[in-house]
Amino acid sequence: MGEAPVNRHSAVGHDDASARMAKWLAGDRLACVLHLGDSTIAYHLADQGHEVVVAGDDVRGSRHREVQYVRASGDRLPFAASSFDAVVAPHLHESPTALADIARVLRPGGVVSTVERTHDESLPWVRRLRDIVGQRSRSDRPVVDALGATGLFEDLESTDLAQWQTLDLAGLLRFASEIGTQPVGENALARVREAFSEVTAHTGHLRLRHMTRCLRATVVKVDEPTDTTPPAETLLFDLR
Repeated sequence: MGEAPVNRHSAVGHDDASARMAKWLAGDRLACVLHLGDSTIAYHLADQGHEVVVAGDDVRGSRHREVQYVRASGDRLPFAASSFDAVVAPHLHESPTALADIARVLRPGGVVSTVERTHDESLPWVRRLRDIVGQRSRSDRPVVDALGATGLFEDLESTDLAQWQTLDLAGLLRFASEIGTQPVGENALARVREAFSEVTAHTGHLRLRHMTRCLRATVVKVDEPTDTTPPAETLLFDLR
C-alpha cells in the first residue's frame, strides 16, 4: 500500500447521502456483506439488495426483515474463511488481530471499509452536547496506516461526503451515544433529552453539518478452497 489513496469528493446535501455512502462502502456491486455493529448503514445495504449479516455485541433484536444477526464480541469473528465480499466496519478496530480476522473472512477481491466523521463544532448545541457526554476516545493512528501496516490490504480508496443531517430526539440520542465517552450513561442521556427540549422548543429538530470520509481497501488474497463449515462457537440468530 505504498501509493496514496485515490480521493474523490462529492458534496451531498440531502438524506440520500447515507444511501450513497452505503453503496460505495460495499464495493459498487451486489455482495454478501458483513456489517460490524448495528447501524443504519446495514439497513441501507439491505434495501439496496445486498445480503447483509450484522454482527456485534450490540445486537439486541431484529430491525430489518432482510438482515441476519450474529452476537459476537472481541477481535475474532465467528465465521468461516472467505465468507464475505465486503466487511463494513463503521468503527474499525485497529488491532492487528481484528484486521487479520477481517482479512480471513473476506473472499479474494473483497473489501473492508470504514468511515471517519468530523462535525461542525462551531454550532453552540454541538459544544453543549460535548460538555454533557464527553469525547469518544480514538486512536491517533490513521486508519490508512493501520491497514497498510498489516500487509493484508491494498488499493485504498477514499471519498468524502459533506452533509447536513436533521436530528429528532431519537437521532440526537444515537449521535450522543456514538460520539461520547464510552459508555454513555443514562444520566448523561437524560441531560441530552433536557437540552433537546430547551433548544428545539420552536422547531422540534436540530441540524447537524458533518463531513464523512469513507475508506475502503481490497484484501490481498488468492483463490483457495472455501471452508464452508463455521467455527463451533458460531452463534447465528435469525431474528426475523
